[in-house]
Amino acid sequence: MRKIVLVTLVAVWFGSAPSFAAPRLAPSGDVSVPGDQTLVVTLPDGVSLTLEPGTRGRWLPRSKLPSETNTWAAGYDLVLEQGELDVRMPPAPRGSHAFLVQTRAGTLTDWRGKLHVAVHDGATTAAIYEGALVVGSNGQGFPVYDGAGIVLRKGIDPDKSRAIPAAPAWDVAHGAPSFVVEPAGAHGSVGVAWTPVPGAASYRVTIARDPGMTQLIDIATTTEVTYATVERAPAGQGVWAQVRAVGPEGIVGEPAPPRPLRVVHFALPDGAVLGRDGAIVLPTSDGVTLDDTRGLELAYGSASARVQVPLFWSPLSGPLRLPADGDLRVMHVRDPALGQEATMTLAKRSLRVDVEMTPRNPRPGDFIDVRAVAWDPSGRLDPAKEKISLSTTRDLDPLSAGWRQAGATWSTRLRAPVSPRPTVLRVSAQDAFGAEIGRAFVEISAEHD
Repeated sequence: MRKIVLVTLVAVWFGSAPSFAAPRLAPSGDVSVPGDQTLVVTLPDGVSLTLEPGTRGRWLPRSKLPSETNTWAAGYDLVLEQGELDVRMPPAPRGSHAFLVQTRAGTLTDWRGKLHVAVHDGATTAAIYEGALVVGSNGQGFPVYDGAGIVLRKGIDPDKSRAIPAAPAWDVAHGAPSFVVEPAGAHGSVGVAWTPVPGAASYRVTIARDPGMTQLIDIATTTEVTYATVERAPAGQGVWAQVRAVGPEGIVGEPAPPRPLRVVHFALPDGAVLGRDGAIVLPTSDGVTLDDTRGLELAYGSASARVQVPLFWSPLSGPLRLPADGDLRVMHVRDPALGQEATMTLAKRSLRVDVEMTPRNPRPGDFIDVRAVAWDPSGRLDPAKEKISLSTTRDLDPLSAGWRQAGATWSTRLRAPVSPRPTVLRVSAQDAFGAEIGRAFVEISAEHD
C-alpha cells in the first residue's frame, strides 16, 4: 500500500476530554497550527472551525459582512495562507451569520451550512457540503449552494462545476481488522477498510485518540481502500479512525463517521505460552482474563476447520477457561458494535519425553546408554526451548549423571551396578512445573560368586 504519512505524534490544544468545548474567544493575530495537531475554535457567534495540521493564516478584525438576505451580518474574517479548514455554521434564520475566508485566489463568504476550504500551492478548493456561499474571484462574486465543488486560481473565474467526492462507507469484511485481541505488550496491526468512492483520486485517513478526531496519532494519504497501523494506544484509551475521499483537483469530501479501532489485551497466566499456531498453551487450569470485556460476546467453536458448527453468542464475563475434561477449546469473541470478531484457542500442555535405555537387560558392570527425546504431540511448543529436567535414581537413591543436550535430545551413559542383590535404575523427566512427562527403567540382576 502506497501511503504518505504526514503526522506521527499527538498533542492536545484544548484539553484531553473528547467532549471538551473549545472556548469562545475573539480570535486575533497569526494562526500557525503545528504539523501534529488540529485546532478547534468556536467563535463568539457560534461558528465552529477545525484547522488541519500545518495550517497558516491570520485573523482580521470582526466586521460587517454581506449576508444572503442583502443585509449585513457581523462576522469574522480569516486570511488562509496555507492549509485546510472545516467550517460549521450554527442553525439560525437566514441572514444571521457570515464568515469570510480570504485566499490568494479569491474570497469565500459562507452564510450557512458546512464546508471545507483548502489552500495548497496557490490553488484554492472548496467543497460546499450544505448551505450557501458567495465565491469572489477576479473582482466578481458568484453564489453557490449545496453540493458545489469549486476550484479557484488567481485571475481566473471560479470553476464551480467540480463534484464533491462522497463520504466513504466502511467495509467491515476486508482489510486489517478493527477489532483485535492480543497479548499484553503486543503491538499488532489494526486498521480499517472502506468501499471505493467514484471520482476519488486518493483518500485521507486520520487516526485519533478521541471520536472528535482532534487528538491526532496519524494522518496518512493513500490511493488504496484499506489502511493499517500498529496499535499503540495506552491501556484504557480508545482509538478512532476517519477517512475522507479527495478528488483529483484537491476537493475534499465529507468524512465517514469515526470508527473505533478496538484492541483488547490479555495477560498470560504463569507458565502459559503462545504456541506456534497462536494457541494459548496452559500448564494449569488457570483462565485467561481480558482487560476490557465491555459489550463483548463469546461463542464456542469447533477445533476442526472442516467442521462448521452454529455459533451461539452470550455476553462475555469472567476468565476464558478450558473445559474440565478437554484439552482444547476454540473461542470466538466479537464486538457487535463493530461487526467483527476474533478467535482464541486455549490448549492444555501436551509435552512428552521418550526415554530409551539400552541394553534393556544389562548385566552387572555393563554400560547403559540413555537417550531422552522431548516432543509435543500438538506441535505447538518447541521442545528444545522448554525447561526439562532429568533425574536418575538407583533404587530409591539419587544417582549422578552427566547429561548432554543437543536440541531436544539429552543423552548420558550409566554403569550397571555390581551388587549382591537385584537393582533398578530409573530415569524420570519433569517439565518446568514439576510434572512427570516421561520415564524408563532397567533391572540389573544380582551379582553371583
